[in-house]
Amino acid sequence: MTIYVLFFLYLGTRRVWMAGCSPQPRAAWMAQHARNFSMVVADWELPCRYLVHDRDTSFIALDATLKTDALRILNTPPDSPQCNAFAERHAREIRATLDDLILLGEFHLRYTFAVIEKHHNARRPHQGIGNVIPLAFDYPTEPALQAEVQREAALGGLLNHYSIKNAA
Repeated sequence: MTIYVLFFLYLGTRRVWMAGCSPQPRAAWMAQHARNFSMVVADWELPCRYLVHDRDTSFIALDATLKTDALRILNTPPDSPQCNAFAERHAREIRATLDDLILLGEFHLRYTFAVIEKHHNARRPHQGIGNVIPLAFDYPTEPALQAEVQREAALGGLLNHYSIKNAA
């Protein structure tokens, strides 16, 4: 079964928002997720000027809902995934994680997407922005001793985050 996933990625911080998934992304579904995304952007207080996506006809409803004077819609050229490299990288990250799982239904898929989103935003450092995590928290300046490091695993160890144990 093919499931289509809609996600938005803010390039400035590499923060991602998984909008939803559907076996058949119809215009009403896309328009609703566009409205939801506009509320998320307002909550995040992010200055979005461009929306970049490929030329799939599914995005017509998305464009119609989000098009404003402040937001410009940019379509990538045909057959050129390099023009949207950050989104392609995130899609590859999702696929690589899903390749190692046996999904047990749509609820399991949605749960997996929520874990991937949380890991991407709160645990995964991004080299392109100086190894910063999008929802940055305090990182130590000195390397830790091996005995002080602890591992936080998600999705049965497919996603991992290493941090220093609390000395308390």
